[in-house]
Amino acid sequence: MRQDILERQHSLQEKRVKQRRLKKRLEQTSHRLTAMKQERDQFHRQLTKEQQDVVKLGKFSFAKMISEWTGTWDEKMKKEIEEAAEAELKFNEAEKHVIDLEREADQLRKQLKDPSYTHIHEDWEDFLKEKEGWIRLNDSVSNQTLQKIADDRVRVYSMLREIDEALEAGKKAEHALAGAMKKLDSAEGMSMWDTFLGGGLFVSALKYSEINSSDDLVHQAQRALRHYETELMDVQDAATESFQINKNDIFTFTDVFFDNIFSDWMVHTRITDAKKKLHAVMQDVRRIQDQLERKRAASKEEIRRLDQQQEDIIMS
Repeated sequence: MRQDILERQHSLQEKRVKQRRLKKRLEQTSHRLTAMKQERDQFHRQLTKEQQDVVKLGKFSFAKMISEWTGTWDEKMKKEIEEAAEAELKFNEAEKHVIDLEREADQLRKQLKDPSYTHIHEDWEDFLKEKEGWIRLNDSVSNQTLQKIADDRVRVYSMLREIDEALEAGKKAEHALAGAMKKLDSAEGMSMWDTFLGGGLFVSALKYSEINSSDDLVHQAQRALRHYETELMDVQDAATESFQINKNDIFTFTDVFFDNIFSDWMVHTRITDAKKKLHAVMQDVRRIQDQLERKRAASKEEIRRLDQQQEDIIMS
């Protein structure tokens, strides 16, 4: 009977923990989605304004003719196009985030509709009543100790699951960051050639091709880091003692990459700065991964200790 109760408790606790985690993730994702939609709309308004500025400069006017004679019109048009391109890049990135978050929220809602969660609260309340009756009939020091061991084991196994999921998310984040850094290496080489060695139109075109293709890779890295952050929050929520992970600012590097990336005189510096930032993020991810590995080893040792404690009681 005791083993049956422990197994049922473990099963119900697993479901309750997973349900709470899904609800919390849905709440967090919904907040992020609302904020990202606002940011996307702001970028869209900015993009529309920049596009209108380009159109205005392209229209015929006597003022435009005077600007052309003085050689200032080309500079104005170039500046407006650069600003429009930058606004477009930011809007596209925000739109990608909105799509990601909408998809994530839909998946979480579907998981929460699983029939096994429908009556989990009632099942848990019924179990607690049954368990209380069993304890009253079998109240002894050994039984109480074994029950505490079982409770602790459930807690530690839950922690291990969260750690393993966070470690896996961290590996994916490292892979995504490495891909983005590799693409920026290529863009930096082209930028060096174009800026300092007079690479010409062909090299300039290749440079911007590398920058544009790095856009998706940087976005993938941001998405992987966002998922990593969510998993880290689950680890900290599952920890009974204080287990705070110092994340610094590793999840907020967007502006370093997207600001003024199309301005010729800034592009080489911006690429170099973005690479440095990505490298720093990679180092932080690896540092956190080391923390998680140590926490995982400590949890494994705690499981071993609980198993030994239970065996000692049973064999006594």
